[in-house]
Amino acid sequence: MQMARFSIPSSVLNSSKRFPLLFPALLLAGAALVAGCHRGVSDPNDPKFIVAEKGSWQITEGELEVEVSNYLKEHQATPEQVGPAKMPIVRTAMLRNMVLKKLILDQAAALPAQDSNKEEAAEFDRVKGGLSDAEFDVQLKAAGMTLDEFKQRIHEKILVSKVLETEVFKDIDPTDQEIGDFYLKNKDSITTPPEIRASRVLIRVDEKTTPEEKAAKKAAIDKARARVVHGEDFGKVAAEVSEDVSSAAKGGDLGFFPRNVSEAGFDDVAFNTKVNTVSPVFETAMGYEFVKVTDSKPGGEASLADIRPKIAAYLRNQKMVEESETYAKKLLTESGVAYHMVLVDPPAQQDAGGALGAPDSAPAPAPGP
Repeated sequence: MQMARFSIPSSVLNSSKRFPLLFPALLLAGAALVAGCHRGVSDPNDPKFIVAEKGSWQITEGELEVEVSNYLKEHQATPEQVGPAKMPIVRTAMLRNMVLKKLILDQAAALPAQDSNKEEAAEFDRVKGGLSDAEFDVQLKAAGMTLDEFKQRIHEKILVSKVLETEVFKDIDPTDQEIGDFYLKNKDSITTPPEIRASRVLIRVDEKTTPEEKAAKKAAIDKARARVVHGEDFGKVAAEVSEDVSSAAKGGDLGFFPRNVSEAGFDDVAFNTKVNTVSPVFETAMGYEFVKVTDSKPGGEASLADIRPKIAAYLRNQKMVEESETYAKKLLTESGVAYHMVLVDPPAQQDAGGALGAPDSAPAPAPGP
C-alpha cells in the first residue's frame, strides 16, 4: 500500500495482530532508586552486581550488558558510535524493558493455567522458517543462544501475549464508524500500488553450495520448468520440487504482492512476466527459481472495501499502543522495583532507538520465506 501525504508505517499495514511490549514513551516511567551495594557485591561493574530487583527476581549487571549488546548488534551500532552521553540512556531503556518483561510475567503467573504448547510450537516453526535442525543450530550459536534459551524466550513471548490479551486488549477493535471516518478523512491520499499474483518454484543455492552442487541444482530447476512448459500443473511441480517452505504447500502460490517486498532481482522478472505465462529460470540470493504470474491488479485510489482490513489493523494497532503504554507505565510506577544504578532518562521526544537513529518501522515482509 502506498501513501502520499498520509502515511501509515508498512509494519502496521502488513500486520493485523501485533503485541507491543515496550514503547519509548513509557521508558520515562520510573520507580524507586536505591543506591549502594547489594548481596555482598559492591562493585557496579561486577557482572553479579544486582541492578534491579523485586521479590524473588533480580537483574544483574551481566544480564543487562547482554541485553544492551544484543540491542546494539540489532541496530548495527557500537558503544563508541552511540557515544558516552547516550549510552546511559540506552542502558536505562534496556533495563526498564527487562523489568517490564518480568513484571508482565509476574502477571502471567496469576492467570489460570493454560496449555500453550501448540502456540509455542507454531511460533517456533515460524521463526525457524524451514531451516534444518543443523542450520538452525548454527544460527543459534551465532546469536550466542542455546536451543533451551530460545524455547524459553518463545514461552515467555506467548505468556506476555496472553497477559496483554487478557488485561489490556479487551476493547480495541475499531468500529465501522471509526473505520469509515478514517477513510473519508484520508481518502485522497490513500492509494494502492500495482500488484501481481504469482507462484514460484525455488531450489535453494547459497555461498556453501559447491560448483558441482550448483550445476546439479540448475539442472533440476531447468527440468522442473520444462515439466510445466510441457503441460504439467504448476502447483503439482511446485509441491514436489520447490524448497520454498511457505509456498510449496500451496502449489507455489505467493498471493498478491506489490513491488519491493521480495528478494533483490525477483521483481525484475515477476513484474515483467505476462499473466498466465511462465518466466525463464533466474537466480537470486535465495537460489534458482522461476515464476508463473496468475493475476494482476492495477494501482490507484483504494475503495473502502479494499482498504478496510488495513485501516482496521492500523486503528487497532494505535489502540494497542495507547493501552499498552498506559498499562506498562502503571506497572513500572506502582511495582515497587528497587533499582541499584543511576537511571538516565532521554530528553523529551527521544528514546533509546532515537539515540541510535533507528528506523521507526520495519520493512514490509516478503511474499516468500
